[in-house]
Amino acid sequence: MLTIIIALVSGVAVGAISANFWGPYWGIAFGAVTIILVQLLIGLWIRRKINAINAGIQGVLLEAQKQLGKKVRIFQQKPQGNPKAMQKMLEKDQEGYLRQVLSEIDKMAPFCIWNVLLKKQMNTMKMIYLYQLKDFKKVDELMPGVMFFDSRAVAMKLARMYKNEEPGIDKFFRKKVKKFKGDNAALVYATYTWILMKADKIDEATQVLIEGKNKTSNPVIVANWEALVNGTPKKFSNAGLGDDWYALYLEEPKIKQQRMTRQMY
Repeated sequence: MLTIIIALVSGVAVGAISANFWGPYWGIAFGAVTIILVQLLIGLWIRRKINAINAGIQGVLLEAQKQLGKKVRIFQQKPQGNPKAMQKMLEKDQEGYLRQVLSEIDKMAPFCIWNVLLKKQMNTMKMIYLYQLKDFKKVDELMPGVMFFDSRAVAMKLARMYKNEEPGIDKFFRKKVKKFKGDNAALVYATYTWILMKADKIDEATQVLIEGKNKTSNPVIVANWEALVNGTPKKFSNAGLGDDWYALYLEEPKIKQQRMTRQMY
């Protein structure tokens, strides 16, 4: 918003001065060019700042991946002590890295006055990382200001609506699923049909999976559809989606997977 105001004020000022010297037509022309140039220059400046912050976030994530992976390899090669204790230690380390990421995201705050969409982008990023920290109170507070362009964000919203017993799950799913195809659609369809199955709405889940398998060839969606049309709903499972599914915290793995930490996005 501030960018638009500054651009308009600059354009009007330049236009008025130009009109005094060269006439109204040149005034309008110079004013319009000034508005465009000011918005462009401010936009480039903000983009450079935000790109630097995003680079910092990626740096934290890469360092986390490197250090956590190193500890996992050492433990696998030379197991020492209780595996559960090792898991707890790694989860604590991961929490520390996630909080570093959140601190990096907060650096975007001063630039929100320049870009009306940046606040929503910040909320979306923070929500995803807070979800991984299981800070669901803050997740729910941020949800109204989130941009649902990411299939993970949509799946997380569906999961929170289910957990909080919020109305409108069907409407939200229908509105958001339209934009996703391929593997991006799989998690959204898997989450929604799991919710339908929990409500004993097998027929509805079957119809949604028919739609889903036409938009994605993901084997989990296809296998779940086959399970329902063949009358074996107990075979319905999203386990094949791995960390993408379990990171929603709707289910715990029946068999402990050979991993030491959950996926960091």
